[in-house]
Amino acid sequence: MAFNLPRIRNKSELQNNSNKRSYIDDVFNNFFNEIASFSYPSSYNDRMLSPRTDIMENDSEYNLEMELPGVTQDNIDLKIDSNILTIEGKKEQSSEKKDHNYHMQERYYGSFYRSISLPS
Repeated sequence: MAFNLPRIRNKSELQNNSNKRSYIDDVFNNFFNEIASFSYPSSYNDRMLSPRTDIMENDSEYNLEMELPGVTQDNIDLKIDSNILTIEGKKEQSSEKKDHNYHMQERYYGSFYRSISLPS
């Protein structure tokens, strides 16, 4: 009767595998840190914000809800042309925060627009 026993490994092989695992962990951690710190050029950011939108209908009207945190009503412009609703606006950064040296900034400030085809 034959048994398949695991191969006995010496200490240097085990240490080598531990180093490989540590190296792979470092590669993954560095990769995700680099992605998190990646930033687009500002001209791309200006087009990037497209607010999340829900459109609902009842018996008498359509309702539109948009996620626009930090945007004041004065900074929103609505237009309808040829059954296309266009929402434009901007989110401004408060002047008191402009003087800080940011290490990371995920919140978006700038212009946005969204065009939606309306039902006929």
